[in-house]
Amino acid sequence: MSRPVRRAAAAVALLLVPVTACASIPESSEPRAVRSIDEGNATQELKPLPKGIDALSLVRSFVDDSAKPASDHEAARRHLTPQAAQEWSPTPGLLIVEDVDTIPVPQDMPLPEGVQLVSVQGDKVGRLQPDQSFVPESGPYRIEVRVERQPDGEWRIAEPPPGLVAGRAAFAETYRQLPIYFLNHEGTGVVPDLRYVPALPSSTLPRRVIDLLVTGPSEAFRDSLRSAIPPGVVPKTNTSESPDGALEVNLSDLGDLTAEQRQQIAAQTVFSLQSVSSARVRLKEEGRPLLDEAGDLRPSDVASFETEHQVRADLPGMAVVNESLVLIDDSATPVPGAVGSGEYRVLQAGRSLDGEYLAAVTRRPGGVALRVGEYGAQQLAELDVAGSFMTKPTWRTESEVWTVVDGSTVVRAHKDGDRWVTERVEAPELVGAGQIEDLRIAPGGTRLAAVVDGRILVAGIGERDDQLVVQHPTPLVPPENVEITGLEWRGNDALVAITGSSSSPVYDVSVDGFEWTRYTALNLGQRLTGVTVAQDGRVIVADSVGLWQTEEPDNVWAVVRVPIGGGSIPFFPG
Repeated sequence: MSRPVRRAAAAVALLLVPVTACASIPESSEPRAVRSIDEGNATQELKPLPKGIDALSLVRSFVDDSAKPASDHEAARRHLTPQAAQEWSPTPGLLIVEDVDTIPVPQDMPLPEGVQLVSVQGDKVGRLQPDQSFVPESGPYRIEVRVERQPDGEWRIAEPPPGLVAGRAAFAETYRQLPIYFLNHEGTGVVPDLRYVPALPSSTLPRRVIDLLVTGPSEAFRDSLRSAIPPGVVPKTNTSESPDGALEVNLSDLGDLTAEQRQQIAAQTVFSLQSVSSARVRLKEEGRPLLDEAGDLRPSDVASFETEHQVRADLPGMAVVNESLVLIDDSATPVPGAVGSGEYRVLQAGRSLDGEYLAAVTRRPGGVALRVGEYGAQQLAELDVAGSFMTKPTWRTESEVWTVVDGSTVVRAHKDGDRWVTERVEAPELVGAGQIEDLRIAPGGTRLAAVVDGRILVAGIGERDDQLVVQHPTPLVPPENVEITGLEWRGNDALVAITGSSSSPVYDVSVDGFEWTRYTALNLGQRLTGVTVAQDGRVIVADSVGLWQTEEPDNVWAVVRVPIGGGSIPFFPG
């Protein structure tokens, strides 16, 4: 589990609260499809509102409690007048804001006795979509709320906002981030799709996971991720622990599936459930075992789906130093061939996941060119890709590499027999967002992250008419107005980004942009010239002095004791 997911889990205290809607189906009855959990109908004990609460405090409390969906938003609804409580039907989704303040609205004319207008002000963070995914938003939030004194003397809201809006802290306390796993394009590996569900009652979390799994990927990645679970499949019974401690998942008829497809469903299910339960998974179809040859499943039983796109642990890091390539080792050993000898003037480079191939952006008269070939070869073939500058090559598969030419043309090169073929990748929305300064493809090849005009955009890689296309680029909004200068993937659900800020030079960022965790700035000089992530999880950055590494955001940066000076561009395969 990644650090952002662990942090989200640790932030929520999970209490075991029994819920009758999730009771086990009696063994003697015929299993039947059950409704998805309706979080709006779940119950949760609420403390009564304080007597004599003033109008401003009432509205602030309303915003905090709007994060709680239980019992048809009972926590928020109790702040309303009886009529408003009966009529209020908030639109789907939840707007999340921070730095919330409530102030009286200045009036040119006096209001009627017992009436106040309260302005709710804050900054937008993002929106929880109906599919339980988070999409960042930015900008100020302003709305006026009418509050009226009731016959018993208490203030209540007569005109609530039409949609749900909640403070960031209240949302984080109420919701839990869960990775729901789907398949890459080839169906050989699993990729997490981050979703958010109410953390309580914790006994419902396994069922919530299965509900999200059977409904498919979130809207932003629906064309980028695949699911082996056919449309229309539903849980036949509630997902719950059996008497012997296994977590039982019983799906409706899956149709005529191959053994490979059933293995894919098993991988999706087991990996999705591991964040909410450590129990064995007993996977069934209509009450029968899904996999005839397997018993209860653990992540180790489907580990090949998680390790499919992992970089070999024995491959060393590399760095561009003075336009040559060296290994990040005790001697800064030059890489074999023209890329390490200085014959090629290397500006950027990237090594394939399996280590077999190397791509390099090299100087040429009038600009730069892309070269690709076997690692260790004396010469690399110069491809028909040239321009004024190119981004660091990033590998999508063992034999497919991408770069961006002149900040506006996304190009891929892939091996076709004995030659490398290049083609332009359709990315109109990404290109239209501005100048692309860096681009990195996530493990699994289904998503990319780019630095565009100093911002991070995350997009899906889909297929259209047998051609790859970049879809739905979404800006990730930083907590401070910092300029992003480079980034790298840290697994499939998090990024590490470097900035132009001396006080906040490095951030850990969840792939949906909800979590931004600042690394310490101690020991680092400015300006940072590169960032990479080693196979063991160490984050390595380069500054004007040399290379620095850390394993956690709170740790002080430690020097990487290799003879590589400042201004280098480090990278690991991928």
